[in-house]
Amino acid sequence: MSLLGRLWFSVFMAMLLGLFGCFGVSVYTARNYLTQQLLAQANDGAASLALSMSQQKKNPAMRELLVTALFDSGHFESIIYRDANGEIEVERHTTAPDPLAPLWFVRLIPLEAPPGEALVSDGWTQMGKVEVRASARYAYTELWNGTLQLAMMLGSIGVMLCLIVALLMRWAAKPLRAIVGQAVAIGFRRFMTLPEPQVPELRLIGRAMNTMVRRVQAMFNEQAARIEQLRNESNRDSLTQLPNRNVFIGGVNSIMHDEQAAPAGIAAVVRIQDLAGINHRLGRDRADLLIKTIANLLKTITLQFDDSATVARLNGADFGLILPTLDAELIKQLCTQLLKGFDDLYRQDYTDRDQIAAIGWTVYKRGETATDIMLRMDACLMQAEAATPAVAGDAGTHPYIAVPSDEWRTRFQQALKRKSFHLAFFPVLRIDGSLIHHEAMLRMEDTGSQETHILTAGQFMPAASRLEMTAEVDLLTLELAVDYLQNKPQDDIAVNISSLSLSNPYFLQSIRTQLQRAGALARHLWIELSERTLPEDGDLNRLNEFAHLLSEAGCKLGIEHFGRHFSAMPRLHAMSVDYLKLDGSFVTNIEQHDGNQRFVKAVIDVANSLEIEVIAERVASEAEWAKLAALGVFGVTGPAATKRFN
Repeated sequence: MSLLGRLWFSVFMAMLLGLFGCFGVSVYTARNYLTQQLLAQANDGAASLALSMSQQKKNPAMRELLVTALFDSGHFESIIYRDANGEIEVERHTTAPDPLAPLWFVRLIPLEAPPGEALVSDGWTQMGKVEVRASARYAYTELWNGTLQLAMMLGSIGVMLCLIVALLMRWAAKPLRAIVGQAVAIGFRRFMTLPEPQVPELRLIGRAMNTMVRRVQAMFNEQAARIEQLRNESNRDSLTQLPNRNVFIGGVNSIMHDEQAAPAGIAAVVRIQDLAGINHRLGRDRADLLIKTIANLLKTITLQFDDSATVARLNGADFGLILPTLDAELIKQLCTQLLKGFDDLYRQDYTDRDQIAAIGWTVYKRGETATDIMLRMDACLMQAEAATPAVAGDAGTHPYIAVPSDEWRTRFQQALKRKSFHLAFFPVLRIDGSLIHHEAMLRMEDTGSQETHILTAGQFMPAASRLEMTAEVDLLTLELAVDYLQNKPQDDIAVNISSLSLSNPYFLQSIRTQLQRAGALARHLWIELSERTLPEDGDLNRLNEFAHLLSEAGCKLGIEHFGRHFSAMPRLHAMSVDYLKLDGSFVTNIEQHDGNQRFVKAVIDVANSLEIEVIAERVASEAEWAKLAALGVFGVTGPAATKRFN
């Protein structure tokens, strides 16, 4: 029994004993009083009768008449007149009905008053004796009625006291429950401070708990900062703080296998010309300043063209660019602006060379290898170094033609009306090879041209985001998932939902409707949000309602492509996130990358302490699988998982 339960039980028992004690004392006091009254009534009756009989001398008939008259008043149970020899001369006993009180009450609280006695005399000679016993019938009735009234009054007082005690207990329990909840939250790495309770004894506990929360939170933040530093050391260039070559290659590999990414884009390399000569002529500090300035220039101009672009430093003089949404025409505009920026740096005396950098670019398509793309970029870069201006590119052949926004809107509306979408499934396996769930990827049957094309999410979702139609597409995805579960209720499936849809005011209500339609099957749904589309830490609160809705329905909530914002993990756990899918850029060739191994191990350790499962994305080889198993990953997905499952 809890402390509050014991306290409540103790107060209740004390109150119960007090009320019952008061009740018993009151009832038995009333009984004694009534007994005395009955004795007084009997004595008065006996004295009155004896006086009357003494006045009648030796008239037996009159004595009998006097006894009968007193008895017929109904207040006496029996009247007996005995002569001087003790023989009964006149006797009357009541035949009146039993009292109105219950028989058990009469037996429990008997009213046994002794009879009243008085002597009958003739002058100074005793003629006999009168015994009068008062009737307890009316006394029992009054005692019973009084007992009922007393019980009702004490019962009402007891109920009121119980309510008052319950309110007091609730008032006292509120800060205690808050402190207990705070302690439980600390165990799950959720740190919250509470207002200090008004109760002096609890105020000290609350103050100590708040102090401990702040210290533990500081320890966790320090741990998160160390892991973030480890990630930066392993994946970022120390001078420019840009992603390094490993991240760039991993990003290229991820895009080549990510169905949610654009099916084609631009990969480019920028090389600082004669960096060794600049370092020799102008000094190391000037060379480092030039490198950092060019890095900032690349980020500033590139992100204006493609806000999803990746800018990395490949080595001392080379920078790599991944531009998923650009085509051959836009890359030419980007190169023009970059060359202008390089000329400005020359005029500002950052270097003594007028042609600061060369740019080589190529179009990539999903399914290619990173090696092929890098070879084409190097070939273009060699051409650019010998060209004026220093730009060269390989447009190649691109089967996907850009579509204007208005046309995309029409295609979406037609496809949504016809429900020209279906799901494609890929296995997600535990590290031992058993199935966790099927990951469902949305496909769109596009009839915008003369032929019908099956488009992946990476081909049509960017347009849906620009047109603010992600909510409609996500709701259709969930509807298809529920339909699938109704046909195969034994399977678990995961579907991707864009966090952009949460800004739609009707989205959550529509999600609730779909989950209600799913009923008990909702526990087979795994809902995933991409870390890349999550809002900044300060805006994560708007996801809480969505997470609570999924939790009520029994769905699992996960974050895919995780790893860029590690510091958000405690807040993700507060939203009851069940699992994370580690971004494939940290998985590619992990058996050869010690830095990524340390980072992944740190993520897994923290996630396990928060009871969050970690699944590795885009595992391509058995070597990667084996290393991830050694690091403690819960599950894997990607080409290696598909191959083993099939």
